[in-house]
Amino acid sequence: MLSREAPLRGHELFRTANAADLCRELEQRVGGRCSFPDTAAIADACVSRYQLPSSELWYAETHLPFRIELPAGPLIRMQIQRAGSAVTYIEGTPFAVDAVQSCISPAEAVVEYPAAFQQLIWRVRSEVLVRKLVALTGAPVTRKLTFEPALERSRPESQAFIAIIDSILANIDHATLLAPPFVLAELEEALIVSMLFNFEHSLRDLLEQDVLDAGSWQVRRVEEYIDAHLDAPFDIEQIAEVTGISTRSIYRAFKRSRGYSPMAFARKRRLLQARRLLQEKEQSQTVTSVAFVCGFNDVGHFSREFSKAFGESPSSVLKMVERKGIEPSTFALRTRRSPN
Repeated sequence: MLSREAPLRGHELFRTANAADLCRELEQRVGGRCSFPDTAAIADACVSRYQLPSSELWYAETHLPFRIELPAGPLIRMQIQRAGSAVTYIEGTPFAVDAVQSCISPAEAVVEYPAAFQQLIWRVRSEVLVRKLVALTGAPVTRKLTFEPALERSRPESQAFIAIIDSILANIDHATLLAPPFVLAELEEALIVSMLFNFEHSLRDLLEQDVLDAGSWQVRRVEEYIDAHLDAPFDIEQIAEVTGISTRSIYRAFKRSRGYSPMAFARKRRLLQARRLLQEKEQSQTVTSVAFVCGFNDVGHFSREFSKAFGESPSSVLKMVERKGIEPSTFALRTRRSPN
């Protein structure tokens, strides 16, 4: 019996109860060779997929053991167990995918799935990760990016990564309703940066090198760029391009001269934008819709940030406009020094 609470169920790619059909579907979708102990057996399998701006999030569930040999390619795969346990072989070495350990593997791998196994799979092209790394460090990349396969799920780094995955899953259903695409784009970027900073890989030394100092004009250029692109995702590659320096340098310059990060600056500007929207007195306007339009993926978090910034909750601002028919009083955005 397939799980009723499986993620990405609204984005189902295929479902089958026949092992031979499952094998054909997998070979068509991801390539490689698939084998079962009994191709006439009941597979009871479901695979879902969601296309993020630069990567893919998959969910797979099957109740029949099988083995798949995946071909080489320019991607990296993150496997996160939801139920049961599996084994991924990388160059013949086995790595468990279970409640204790996740696994990062290159495209070429062999995966053995037991019965009643459920997993999330994040697939991202290596070039996407490398571009972000170049933007972060300002250093050219001349070596192949490879990751240490085994990830202990109990470690804070792994928990932080999975928390971002969970946030993406929670927002996917909203993406076609209220949330603009840039909410998911920013969450995906956070996932990529988390992967590069939190997990061991062959290019980690680039992140540990000293960075150049950014000038005050570059800080102002970033502020101008953010102001002009509040309705677009916060993209570290774009920040590096408009300043001509690594985003690590920009972040350090912001910390030194402003006391907060570029992302915190963008958040303040979006809060001001949210306040303006709440004051427009649109009949269909709600706190939830304003939160999503302004790039906040969690309404509760948005309300707390808004209250800290203006001394009033967004719901109270909206109610004052609706009930009294007057513009809310002008609240000064409180300057807060934040490491984030």
